[in-house]
Amino acid sequence: MLTLEQLENKIDSLAQLIGADKNLLPTFGHSEQTGRPHIEITGNEYHFVVCERGEEYKRNKTQDFSELLFQVFDSVTFEMACSLELNNRKQNEDFRLQLFDIQEKLIFKIDKSYSDRLHIKHVRLLK
Repeated sequence: MLTLEQLENKIDSLAQLIGADKNLLPTFGHSEQTGRPHIEITGNEYHFVVCERGEEYKRNKTQDFSELLFQVFDSVTFEMACSLELNNRKQNEDFRLQLFDIQEKLIFKIDKSYSDRLHIKHVRLLK
């Protein structure tokens, strides 16, 4: 199990592969209470947590480092894809098609299996 510092270093290096801004990445060990995700370690579990104004909205727990990375970069690449799609919107097309394509291409740079996993999720959402 990695420490918070080791997690932060690994996530920072992967974020550089896709050009993600630091403000899109989670915080480590504490919440800003702004809706920005943070990562905690409790016992032998990683927790991916989203809190805002004292309210916890999401807490995903896993012992699997790869699963934690997927959760982090699903969130990061979604935010990046939203911004890219909005600035390059195609008229008369479901915006999600381009958004999902951009997200899958971004996360592919991190791990091909993450891209495959997102593609399945996106196909289900589009049905």
